[in-house]
Amino acid sequence: MDNWNNKQKVIVQLVCILLSLGLWIYVTNIENPIKSYELNNVPVEILNSDSLKDTGLALAPNQNFYVKLKVEGNTQDLFSIDKSDFKITVDLSEFVLKKGENKIAVNIKEAPSTVKIKNSSGLTITVNTEEYSTKEVPVKSEINVISKSSYYVATPVFSPETVVVSGPESLVNKVTKVIAEGEESNAVKTIVKDYIISAVDDNGNEVTGVQLSQKWVEATIEINEGKTVPIKINTTGTLPNGLRLKSISSDTTEIGITGPEEILNNVSEIGTEVIDLSGIKDSTTVEVALGIPDGISIHNGESSIKVNISIDKAQTKEFTILYSIVGTTAEGLTIIPDSDKVTITVSGYADVLNSLTEANFAAELDVSEYTEAGEYTKVPTVNLVGVDNVNIDSVSEVKLTISKDSQTSTNDPNTSTGNTEELNQ
Repeated sequence: MDNWNNKQKVIVQLVCILLSLGLWIYVTNIENPIKSYELNNVPVEILNSDSLKDTGLALAPNQNFYVKLKVEGNTQDLFSIDKSDFKITVDLSEFVLKKGENKIAVNIKEAPSTVKIKNSSGLTITVNTEEYSTKEVPVKSEINVISKSSYYVATPVFSPETVVVSGPESLVNKVTKVIAEGEESNAVKTIVKDYIISAVDDNGNEVTGVQLSQKWVEATIEINEGKTVPIKINTTGTLPNGLRLKSISSDTTEIGITGPEEILNNVSEIGTEVIDLSGIKDSTTVEVALGIPDGISIHNGESSIKVNISIDKAQTKEFTILYSIVGTTAEGLTIIPDSDKVTITVSGYADVLNSLTEANFAAELDVSEYTEAGEYTKVPTVNLVGVDNVNIDSVSEVKLTISKDSQTSTNDPNTSTGNTEELNQ
């Protein structure tokens, strides 16, 4: 019984659906009533936007223009229409626009005859404008030229070297240059060719929506068999006192050059502009221009190099060494020094100072001038042995106590002649 009831329900539902479908077909195809319908985002075509230039204006970027149409017609006709069946335009040459926001009435040029546009008289769009701007920007190369081995490619020379960019001020301000793009391979002779150009910003991204005074530029790319020559760093003057040039060098030690054969043959090196060492006070890196002879081009296009200048500054260091007593005193005098060592302060550069040992010092104290008992101070004489570029700045004093002693010979090696054994630092 339950199965029979379920089957009856299904049959009833199917009959209802079929009756509804039949009624809908009858209404739409036989009765075909009049209905209203809204068609959204119907595109509007902008005509003669260049006419804005005459008043110093341009269309602001990133604008899309659409309207909403309220149409009326038979149901069957409404189902068959599409946005593309309508042609709606705005001719900017027919209006006087101001900078900023402008409301403009649209013109319905084409529409299906089977429907009626109910809101045709009140359709407008909002058009934003800004100042029209122009500026001149340089042409730069993005041309990848691959030459055969031992051939050098000069930097492309463009004609013209600059191009005028025009359009909405906000877009023109973004443009920093135009680039010529292309690729050449196995190049062995000079290339003269037109390359397409595009406007880009600081990051190399293309700026669309601007106009260029021309779409192409002519590039002349000289390709000659060249050579590599060393770079000579030129200097003048001397470092201030207390400074020593430890090294002067560049990471770029040679450079590829190209040019006419008769000029290339006479170039054996490329020199830098002269670096004045008298103005250098510390280790530094300076950028200097290269002296490129007329008619010679640099392979990589760089006209300067960075030069690393390493400076040593004079330092001081103390050494404590043994000294020797020399000379003889008057008979009957005994000499007792307060120390058998002397402190020496020397100045020079670190590598020399760090290499000094006790063998590089000879210190002597001459006591032959003393003939009377008493207390005296004297600075030993110190000489450097086997070392240059070191100065002795100071030597400490030795305090001498001289007394009369009739029992002691003045030639006693433990007194008047002092201690001549070499001492450690």
